[in-house]
Amino acid sequence: MFVDVRGARKSFGDVVVLDNFSCTIEPGMVTALVGPSGSGKSTLLAAMAGFQQLDSGQITYRHADGSVEPPTPQRIAWVSQGANALGARTALDNVMLSALAAGAGLFAASRSAETQLEKVGLSDRMHTLAKHLSGGELQRVGFARALAAAKPLIFADEPTSSLDAANTDQVAELLHTLRETATIVVATHDPRLVETAHAVVHVRRQHVPGAA
Repeated sequence: MFVDVRGARKSFGDVVVLDNFSCTIEPGMVTALVGPSGSGKSTLLAAMAGFQQLDSGQITYRHADGSVEPPTPQRIAWVSQGANALGARTALDNVMLSALAAGAGLFAASRSAETQLEKVGLSDRMHTLAKHLSGGELQRVGFARALAAAKPLIFADEPTSSLDAANTDQVAELLHTLRETATIVVATHDPRLVETAHAVVHVRRQHVPGAA
């Protein structure tokens, strides 16, 4: 699925975050939204997910047959910093919740969760409580949960901000695997993720009125 952004504008008070911004996100690759803090990359990602309304401009999801639809959270699997796992539940439980929310039955959700945890290299940790997992493992749980939701778009907001170099490399490799399943967009300033992305979209900081 393609994501088309045309003439996007978004401001918060006097601060213009996006100004006539356009880009196209293509399927089958990992796209990195890159820019300094405050440049609007997280705002753009949220708008593409349907979480944030633009002041003007348009965002559409475009299918291979040419049909389009507006952005909606129902199409998105969102991966945030730290994965937001339930600490008192196992990795398997955390991933199952996503499949259950997507409408799967209990048995199907369990099988799906096991499969996705295997894909992210956590088959030996699926029965471990989330509070006992490392930061890198928790982030992989987040991606497994995204896969279990079976959505066509996976958006990740700064997924490696709290990870060391080794875990960042693992996430970068994982993203390349996931692109076979969904369109992947990552908002990041991590050089490793930028280096390994198939496409890079630069989001520039806008001028603030009254600033030097």
